Amino acid sequence: MINTNDLENFKKFLQSGSSKAKVTQIILVSLAVGALPIIVGGALAMGNAVQLFNKNYKRKQINNALAGLRRRKLIEYVSDKNGVTTVRITSKGKTRLKSFSMDLLSIDKQAKWDGKWRVVMFDLPIQYTKVREYLRLKLKQLGFIQLQKSVWVYPYPCTDELLFIADYYKVKNYVDILVVEELVNDEKLRKYFDL
Repeated sequence: MINTNDLENFKKFLQSGSSKAKVTQIILVSLAVGALPIIVGGALAMGNAVQLFNKNYKRKQINNALAGLRRRKLIEYVSDKNGVTTVRITSKGKTRLKSFSMDLLSIDKQAKWDGKWRVVMFDLPIQYTKVREYLRLKLKQLGFIQLQKSVWVYPYPCTDELLFIADYYKVKNYVDILVVEELVNDEKLRKYFDL
């Protein structure tokens, strides 16, 4: 389980806008998506990412960011049988990154509405009482409107975001996402979303 104080401190650091925070974000996100196979040693072998780092960051900044991430156990150094050491994001690192991503999650509004409603429904077992509240709060923060206790609606594409949320809370099996072309008596919804 994540220590809430550590998570808040880490979020504040990443949101600080400092060059150290920026390079740390790039490294952590790149490792998470597997786009940054960093080889530890004399050089960083990162393909196109090398140009990004060389252009914007000094080697000392990169090494300090890696050391900080390693100290927090968000990354680890792994050696293969040939003695080549690479950097890999840990489970703890992935969890922290997901938590941070959850806070930054938003849904882009389209310039023109496609006329379809996105309806998310969930029926969570009793042991997910807290998750149910977090889920409702997150949907409200994202701009969804509640039709019924566990039925929410939004007018713009958001399937990927909803799947991310369901995965984050580990309730994908209890969440349904519908894309519907018509909702009877949707005048209030159209007015609410200014459509």
